[in-house]
Amino acid sequence: MVQVKKAEVRGAILEAATQLFFENGYAGTSASEIGQRAGVAPSAIYRYFDSKLDLFFQVYSPWLKARLDQLERELKSIDGHRAKVQHIVATIWHEIPNEQNFFANNLMQAVSTATPADHYSGNLLEWCEQHVARMLKAAEPKPLHGLAHYSSLAHVLFMSFNGFVVGAYLGVRGEKTVPAIEAMTDLIVGASAPDLKPVKG
Repeated sequence: MVQVKKAEVRGAILEAATQLFFENGYAGTSASEIGQRAGVAPSAIYRYFDSKLDLFFQVYSPWLKARLDQLERELKSIDGHRAKVQHIVATIWHEIPNEQNFFANNLMQAVSTATPADHYSGNLLEWCEQHVARMLKAAEPKPLHGLAHYSSLAHVLFMSFNGFVVGAYLGVRGEKTVPAIEAMTDLIVGASAPDLKPVKG
């Protein structure tokens, strides 16, 4: 007999998972707990989602994308190239890792426990990097490089993001965050400047 998927059941599972991931984290949440809160059998979850990892990304992806969309809106009210870049870096390395009960740390828990059977996809990372690359390019009064240049900078930001997320969650080395943001801001702004040719004497 064919199992009929219902939108309200899927919605209840997503809502329950969202609440539990925010409250207890990815590692501290089981399919059994999600099913109990959603009012469905744990086995029913896997009729709607390929894995717990898939379910997590259905929660985490909209959250992170909405946060980066918010960042883009915030940049419109900030004047100056360096100030815009600094806000981008500070949001990715400090604000997001510390927000909503360290929710971004769920990503670290999810990815670090994933197996090939979970079919992890890098699509969200790619979306985030391209989104931030466009912000970095738009922050320059007169962009001097193609999007690939800014994509490389965004890639560095997100590879480092993982470490800042774990550090925020564990409460370690927080005193290094602000100097690191300042240094990365200077590097990005400097990398955006045109090459200086030596002056002939």
